[in-house]
Amino acid sequence: MLNKLAEQYFAFVAKRFPVMCASDEFHFLPRAWDAAKYYDRLDILDAGSIKDAIDELKHFRAGFSAIGSREGLGLEERIDLEMLIANIDGFLVEFEARESYRNNPLLYLKIVFIGLDHALNKPAESSKELVERVLSRLDAIPTLLNQGIENLVTVPESYYGYAVSMIADCKRYLESSAALAGLEMSQGSRPGAWSKRATGVVEEFRKFLLSVKPCPDDHFFTDTIESSLRDHFKCGRSLDEIFQIGLDDWNENLENLEAVGKEIEPDLPWQEVYEKIVPDNPGNEGIISRYSSEAERIEVFFRQQGLADSSQYSALRVTETPAYLRSVRGSASFAASLADGKGETDYFHITTGRSGGDGSEGERYARRLHREFRFLTAHETIPGHYLLDRKRRRLENPVRRQIESPLFYEGWASYAETLLSDYEYVIEPEDRLIDFRRRLWRAARCQIDVGTATGKLDRGGSTELLQKVGFTEREALVQIDRFRLNPGYQLCYCLGSYEIRELRNKFGFGLGLGRFHEHLLDGGEIPFSRIEQRLRAIEKTDK
Repeated sequence: MLNKLAEQYFAFVAKRFPVMCASDEFHFLPRAWDAAKYYDRLDILDAGSIKDAIDELKHFRAGFSAIGSREGLGLEERIDLEMLIANIDGFLVEFEARESYRNNPLLYLKIVFIGLDHALNKPAESSKELVERVLSRLDAIPTLLNQGIENLVTVPESYYGYAVSMIADCKRYLESSAALAGLEMSQGSRPGAWSKRATGVVEEFRKFLLSVKPCPDDHFFTDTIESSLRDHFKCGRSLDEIFQIGLDDWNENLENLEAVGKEIEPDLPWQEVYEKIVPDNPGNEGIISRYSSEAERIEVFFRQQGLADSSQYSALRVTETPAYLRSVRGSASFAASLADGKGETDYFHITTGRSGGDGSEGERYARRLHREFRFLTAHETIPGHYLLDRKRRRLENPVRRQIESPLFYEGWASYAETLLSDYEYVIEPEDRLIDFRRRLWRAARCQIDVGTATGKLDRGGSTELLQKVGFTEREALVQIDRFRLNPGYQLCYCLGSYEIRELRNKFGFGLGLGRFHEHLLDGGEIPFSRIEQRLRAIEKTDK
């Protein structure tokens, strides 16, 4: 009964929200494999349909809760039920509590352009199918953006600024998309006709947005962080406890940075030592090649260590961040394919050529991209997101195969960076300095995320924290604005990594590090309290 209801749930959300389910950009919905059936549709976001979806998901939630109230369920079934309910609660937080469809223009822009990207690049049975689904999604763009115009009531300043920037990026994407231009030519259309039509619709959305007076960010959405932690992430820790974890991590890594900095240059503060670590600069064209080579090298290494399996991985392509996402993505990101074994490609995106206010910040950004390439690669590929997504998509359990947890997802990728030192992939003190500096940055983000929600930190205090990490004031302010796009997400990196280290301290010695990692990943992205229960059961079996 559980599997049947879960199948119905995945089918419902895949059909109603095909783009969001097919993309890992929207953590509040499952990676429902049925979304692959609807690459010709865009999501339905008019207010009436959203209300109907909320009611239907509450009905599913009640059904799962009823199953959970029965006696005789085993641990694994209870975990599946908990994950399904948490997944639904994530949607309810986003669409019922936060009502993001009424205040976040980025939601509409992302669905339109991720959806168009999928239509153009996902595997198709024939060229006819490819053309039909691209044209279908192009035809659906006016409807979705008009739904946004009707729905958007209040737009916070951060959302507003990033939406305006993203619109400019989206126009550039339409003008420069070789895939779209190729399809136009294949159908005998006038060059640029399809892109011009879509650009016109996006321009109307921009004009609407410019007519809206943005409201101050203040504590917009931060009041829902607790419900996200409790209901969606299934984390039992209080905000005060999480803030303290971030603070303790900050202090520990600050000590490590000062010690390693003195080991390298005794007379300089660690920040200056860090800035002096400047690998050769291959230029923007060489960045992709550098990261591609590193992804291959790190995969071979961790296969030899037994962490990555020896089977054939889905294709990984290292490439520039798509033009339409450049303003809302960081320096590196990972885009996982929806399903496994269907000819899809995983993408490791690098944002090159980002410029700062006076040009010097652009140079600082480029140096950081070269300096941290090993750790960024580990985070996004192996042993980080690429490995984790590959493991998830291969799970036999359909619930755990299709549901991700932001806390586990980002926690594992952050923990994966620390494995470079643990497995002696990096051994030089300069690499350890870079490692500790990245950990310090994540600890700062955790404190800012929680501190903003609880009043422990204001904008000035948050800026000061990031400046201590080594960012300029302008870089810090840009980051803080980006953090505000998704309150409650930034803490996942530091807290998730902490939870994994705590589990490793409890079970790593008894099971052995290799088996600990194996059991951790083979269980799916489940709540950490449930992981502890599973590992205890495995320990008892071993004895």
